[in-house]
Amino acid sequence: MTPFETAPPAPAPAQYADNPRRHSKKWQECPPGGIPLDLADMDFPTDPAVTDTVRRRLRHPLGYPPHYTTNGTAQTICDYYAAHHGLTLAPADVWLTSSCVAAAYLLFDQLLCPGDEVLYFSPSYHFIPDAIAAAGGRPVGVPLRPDGTLDQSVAARLTKRTRAFHLCNPHNPTGYAFTCEELRQLARLAREHDLSIISNELHSRLILEGDHTPIAALGEDARARTITLSGPTKSHNLSGLGVAFALTPAEGPLKDAIRRIGPRMTVPKGVQQAALTAAYAEDSPWLRGTRAYLRGNRDTMVRILRDLAPTVRVRPPRATYFLWLDLRRLRLREDAAGLIERRTGVRLLSGREFGSDGRHWARMTFATDRGLLEEAVHRIASGAL
Repeated sequence: MTPFETAPPAPAPAQYADNPRRHSKKWQECPPGGIPLDLADMDFPTDPAVTDTVRRRLRHPLGYPPHYTTNGTAQTICDYYAAHHGLTLAPADVWLTSSCVAAAYLLFDQLLCPGDEVLYFSPSYHFIPDAIAAAGGRPVGVPLRPDGTLDQSVAARLTKRTRAFHLCNPHNPTGYAFTCEELRQLARLAREHDLSIISNELHSRLILEGDHTPIAALGEDARARTITLSGPTKSHNLSGLGVAFALTPAEGPLKDAIRRIGPRMTVPKGVQQAALTAAYAEDSPWLRGTRAYLRGNRDTMVRILRDLAPTVRVRPPRATYFLWLDLRRLRLREDAAGLIERRTGVRLLSGREFGSDGRHWARMTFATDRGLLEEAVHRIASGAL
């Protein structure tokens, strides 16, 4: 059995003809002969369960759809979280959004006063501290230890001005999935210091080992102070469609903040809602196969890197499709991602995008054809290290 019999096919660039440069930002912007492993999307076709649903929806008029709390979209999400995580929600507790990033910006604008502090876990994609700072808040980074786990000094970073945690779980760029015990510790700190929790769980259906635990599922108090941001754009390769959601408490200050946002967040329309409903109806064979193929990609890449590039440190991520490359042993004087691309044509995302020293860190996306990944690592090992 070939890998693609259990996973969506990811053809090499030659098999794409001109399609990737017509439809994919990363392929369009990559020079001929290059291998783009920088952006957070997959070189796989979208889940056919989703595309088939969208095609059926397009046979009908595209006027204003019924509200998502009454047309079954929100109920599908509620049913998913009840079945998979034991989290009881009503359709009114679901807020449809265009993206998790846009929702975070609007939420912090409502929740923070100038000078309020929000703890987040670093390294972090820059949109998280940017969203905090845009609302007049002060982002306070809490570093993950080299093994990916939380620094023991989380509590020491709390001050009288701390108002919230911004949790990214699974974590981008490290691929770390927080344990239940770590989440309980964060929920306890939030309760003791009366903090809100904004939990971005966009990669939660790309857990490669074990299970995902939403922090809102850890009890009534955790749910009452948490807004969970998620959606199918990463797990089902729908970044070009733009649909996400927030799970909110039944009532309270966080719900009031969402009401105040009102029409500043454009609600995803009928086609987007159809895609979202199809993605959350079940864990489709496509999704299960994708996770299995990503797991194989991860294991292959970690093994080859350790064999051919032992100066590059990498820990197997438990989730996502990212490798967070520790390049400190190379003692470079310039940005590592830029040097690697210039010498090999392999495009990685610089650590600077995550608040790290770009000379020493880079993120590699491994959601593509395995043979293409192997070629990329051989190029890096022979041409840049």
